[in-house]
Order: sequence, then structure tokens, then C-alpha cells
Amino acid sequence: MLGQRLAALRIKQSLTIRGLGAAADLDESNLRVIEKGTGNPRLATILKIAGVLEADLGELFDGLDPYGLTGKDRPTPLREFDASYWRPKDRLT
Repeated sequence: MLGQRLAALRIKQSLTIRGLGAAADLDESNLRVIEKGTGNPRLATILKIAGVLEADLGELFDGLDPYGLTGKDRPTPLREFDASYWRPKDRLT
């Protein structure tokens, strides 16, 4: 989970949540929610945190499966869309 990876990096850098919040100009409660994995942070927020932690974005997101999400957050694969969603000449077979 992304939040757990961010928390591990923060701890590895010997930063408290307060310290990370100050460095990234983010609210501590928001960081706690992100680390627990219960919120939906903006990409800009994740990039800001990663920048402060000097994290490699590839490593942060490596192996995360978007289809592992549940409920309304789970994306629908393109192959499951009805043909009516595609313009005839744009659809690859």
C-alpha cells in the first residue's frame, strides 16, 4: 500500500509526522490519513511528500495493482466497456 510505503520512508529518514508536515507544508492529520491508507490524496500531495522524502516514484508505485481497489475506486478495464463507447475507426481489435 502506498501509505505504508510513505510511512516507512518517513521513518527511515527519521522524520516525525510533524516534521514531514512542516517540510511538505501539509497538515499532520492529512498525513496520518494518507499513511493509514484511508484517504484519497491528490497526486500533487503524493509528489510533494515523495519530493521531501527523496523517494523514487517507480519504487513507490511498483507492484501496486489498481484492480486491487474495491467499490467505486476500482477502475473498469477497457475490455469490459461496451462497443458503443468507441468510435468505429478508433477501436483496436
